[in-house]
Amino acid sequence: MRGLPESGAGMRMIMEELYSETYLRAKLPPKKTAVRVLMIFLAVLILAVGVFAMLLMGTILVFLVMLLVAGLILFLMPTANIAYEYIFVDGQIDFDCIFKGQKRKTVKRVDMEKIELIAPENTPYLDSYQNCPLVDYSSRMDTDHHYIAVALGEKGTERIRFTPDDKMLRMIWMKSPGKLKKADESRTW
Repeated sequence: MRGLPESGAGMRMIMEELYSETYLRAKLPPKKTAVRVLMIFLAVLILAVGVFAMLLMGTILVFLVMLLVAGLILFLMPTANIAYEYIFVDGQIDFDCIFKGQKRKTVKRVDMEKIELIAPENTPYLDSYQNCPLVDYSSRMDTDHHYIAVALGEKGTERIRFTPDDKMLRMIWMKSPGKLKKADESRTW
């Protein structure tokens, strides 16, 4: 073939180039932020009631029970320390969620064959997909450039919001150039 290396080492180099990973910290979604605030308020309220009951009844047992309940509420509270890592390996994107910088969970794995298109958020390419369900694995930072991948999932067509870096976009374009849309047509990968 013309333009491709003939040696096995050269082919390995091309395959290794189609690898990219992006790590980014994410803001908590508004719903989870509200739940966090409500749970903190509830824990403080329970502690205050416990102190008041302890002073009124003269027993520390009520306070200890309230302290235990408040501790349980704070333990069950959603973490504010969330990060995402996207790993692109030759036509497959893994979306991993990292909690508290320690616990990792792969939340979604998508093959490029199941992706119809990837386009910058709020571009006309996505207009016909506005009614599809959206899962958000982005940084949720207003200053970042978010993309939407429209993919065929287990429950039909879905939109996946994420925040890839330029290297990952370049790798996606190398694998499937027709599926990656640009906001600015003069941009090169």
